Amino acid sequence: MKITVEDQGSISIVHLNGKLFIESINVLLNTWEELIAKQPKVIAIDCSKLTSIDSSSIGTLVRFFNETMNKNIELVFFDLNPSIRKLFYTIHLEKFFSVITGRKFETDYLQKLCSTAG
Repeated sequence: MKITVEDQGSISIVHLNGKLFIESINVLLNTWEELIAKQPKVIAIDCSKLTSIDSSSIGTLVRFFNETMNKNIELVFFDLNPSIRKLFYTIHLEKFFSVITGRKFETDYLQKLCSTAG
């Protein structure tokens, strides 16, 4: 699992690449702690290169959701591959998480950020 973070103003984008399994949770947790300390308005998780996820990792994502709710940070997931999207909808995570396309993320978040900055 490779995790990179890109900051765009008040939006932090977390790029996940590979398999998110229990073995990589500590790396994700460390990244998350650093991210939360920055207090962005939005944390967007780019899942376009996330190939699979296990139940422990889903539990961690739910924990992240609870943390962001408590800190008034919006949490968005975008570009889920079809199998992960199906999993999210099968276990009804879309009721808690904002799950959108990369294009919608770009228009609803990044373009708005650019228009308010200019």
